[in-house]
Amino acid sequence: MSNQDYPFWDLLSGESVLTLATADACGSWSAPVLYAASLLETQPVLYFLSSANSRHIKNLPLNASAAGSIYASYKADWQAIQGIQMHGAIVEVDQQEQDLWRTTYFARFPEVANMIQSPASEKEQNIAKAFEKSGKYRFTPRFLRVTDNSDQFASKKEWNFD
Repeated sequence: MSNQDYPFWDLLSGESVLTLATADACGSWSAPVLYAASLLETQPVLYFLSSANSRHIKNLPLNASAAGSIYASYKADWQAIQGIQMHGAIVEVDQQEQDLWRTTYFARFPEVANMIQSPASEKEQNIAKAFEKSGKYRFTPRFLRVTDNSDQFASKKEWNFD
């Protein structure tokens, strides 16, 4: 994979917070999650963890469809706004994909791995326990749109993954 194939890759792999939006009978809901990006063959995927009791995860049996957005931090220059909007599906990672999930996630967030493996306080011990109980998920975009004002105002480029 190269930046010519996926010019959005630096932004996708360089940021850390994905806002996911799902819907249920009560309406739409969004939630920020810490994610790590990877490729499954030529398909970008975003790995994250979440409580099975969270609203966005409880919506999965109703509809695995989700929208997501990632934006680079604003640095007082509207001409530098960059972001990614996408829609796709969320699935819980199966046993076969657990190792890839852990490798990808902990490579992106080694401080999380260190805290889980060697908690330094009671608070960190509680976080480590919660982490182990949390579900491991994958968001797979089917459509991705990049906004890049540094290219030109309201510049948008799109990719479909099927």
